[in-house]
Amino acid sequence: MAETEGLSASYPQHTPRRLGIIYNSQSGRHRRRWGRHPVPTDVPAIEAKQPDEIARAVSELAALGVDTLAVAGGDGTVQCVLSHVLLGGLFETLPVLALVPTGSTNMTARDVGFVDVRRRGWRPLLDWAASGGMGSRAKIADRAVLRIQASDSQPAMCGMFFGIGAVHHAVQYTQENLHSKGLRGEAGPGLAFLRFLKSVALQDHRHFAPTQVRLTDDAGRTVDDPTLLMVASTLDRLVLSFHPFWGVEHAPIAWTAISQNASRFLLRLPLVARGWTRGFKTAEGAGYVSHNSHELRLEFDDGFIVDGEFHRSRPDDGPVRLSVAGHVPFLSL
Repeated sequence: MAETEGLSASYPQHTPRRLGIIYNSQSGRHRRRWGRHPVPTDVPAIEAKQPDEIARAVSELAALGVDTLAVAGGDGTVQCVLSHVLLGGLFETLPVLALVPTGSTNMTARDVGFVDVRRRGWRPLLDWAASGGMGSRAKIADRAVLRIQASDSQPAMCGMFFGIGAVHHAVQYTQENLHSKGLRGEAGPGLAFLRFLKSVALQDHRHFAPTQVRLTDDAGRTVDDPTLLMVASTLDRLVLSFHPFWGVEHAPIAWTAISQNASRFLLRLPLVARGWTRGFKTAEGAGYVSHNSHELRLEFDDGFIVDGEFHRSRPDDGPVRLSVAGHVPFLSL
């Protein structure tokens, strides 16, 4: 991760930043925690809840010359904005993204950095933009973003996290059964994770079944097994502060696949969750594979998630392809 104090040389200092805001008033915590401070009226701010509304909002703000884009919403809102910012051809220079995490989980914002408006409202961000990006507390981090091509017939999308198998089912269970009961933040994923462990321990496949996955990366590495879970991300830390990656290659996409027959899974899971660094070859031989790659090609017949949003892959659609769409500067303030 590349991180600098204030703005890097590619962003002129002292010249006021052109700030624009996209906010999703239906995101999980907008009203209860983050929505207490009204959205500023002296900068362009657009409410957008659905994907088509978000697409129009990004296009409108790009036409206004916005170079700092605040996004108040959850992981799904951020994912949609990233897709249009990186793949829409709307910006000559990518804007700085300032995430205001008003969603239920906010995994992306927790990792790349965010703007905290809970106490002082939007004033620190407005002041930072007016000063041209000056401020001792401000940090800019350039982070790689995934490009996911689900099929040749569908448009590509962007995101920070991709998951199949048990991860897909855990997120589905969390959203359908736990968020409605007020379990936001990491409480819901934590309970879903415990449910997954219980299913594995009892070999109970009622809640999820292993997914047959054939994975090939740009270095020719291949996985072809019934898989408990497979995750790929450009984030350093996932939900519950998990870092289930221990690849040693210098490449932006970290990925891990765990076989259905992985040896001593329940005992080794704490090591996996923290990034297994010992016995790398032993881990791979025992059904735990983790590498860093530039591109991935996956063939499977099951659902998958991109930043908490659900999608489906079918054999007739062709393989799902993962690569890097670009690098985006994220503001922490």
